[in-house]
Amino acid sequence: MDYSFDGSGGYRVPTGVVGLDVQLGGGVPPGTTILLIAEPGASSEIFAQQFVYGGLVNNEEVYYYSAEHPFQEIIGDMKNFGWDIDEYVENGSMDFVDAYTPRLCNILPKEIACSLSAKDFVKQNTDAMNQLKTAASKERKGQYRGVVDSISYFLRTYDMKSVTEAIEFISSVGKLTNAVQIILMTGGTHDPAVENGLKSICDGVIEFRMKERGSEIERSILIRKMRGMIPPDKTISYNVTHKGIELETTTRVL
Repeated sequence: MDYSFDGSGGYRVPTGVVGLDVQLGGGVPPGTTILLIAEPGASSEIFAQQFVYGGLVNNEEVYYYSAEHPFQEIIGDMKNFGWDIDEYVENGSMDFVDAYTPRLCNILPKEIACSLSAKDFVKQNTDAMNQLKTAASKERKGQYRGVVDSISYFLRTYDMKSVTEAIEFISSVGKLTNAVQIILMTGGTHDPAVENGLKSICDGVIEFRMKERGSEIERSILIRKMRGMIPPDKTISYNVTHKGIELETTTRVL
């Protein structure tokens, strides 16, 4: 059974994940901010990288804010899937915002971390929250998309009110500029009330799920909500291949 959207809702921005775009009738509405929830091992970071590459080949600018991984690691992981972005980094289309290294400046030896102490970063008013808001509101020439990796870091570090205000800020900027943005979140590690609160303020919510069945692991995506659309009433199976995330486009009968 095909349960994709009929695509009659106007222009949509392709995510770069073909199977998901089929389910969404071509992509997501411009100006949409999506909360992507996944437990560790569900490969949501691969989805985010595929989303990034999809934007670059679609002639969009991309910002990737990372508080969880150094950008050299992200670039290396993307190359493993054939998503070489060196050219885009050089011409400025790909904008990495490194919030990972600064927050470790007071922990790692300076010779391998950075030359600026954490205290100096605070003096310059460049803490992680300010970095995030600056990245989201930076003026860009044309269509763009963004990734925030991850909001779980902020939930561990800041109070809920500050995190909520940051997401609302990112979402508002996205609506004004027609940007599509993904906010990653680690599932199962936060209070359910916190998780539900973030779900309520984002335009879309996609959950990556894993389930053991015998000796195999079944992976599926649940589109819990998406602005301007009626989401599928079933989960969508997916696999991780050398090409990235691949979704099944038909319903499996179990």
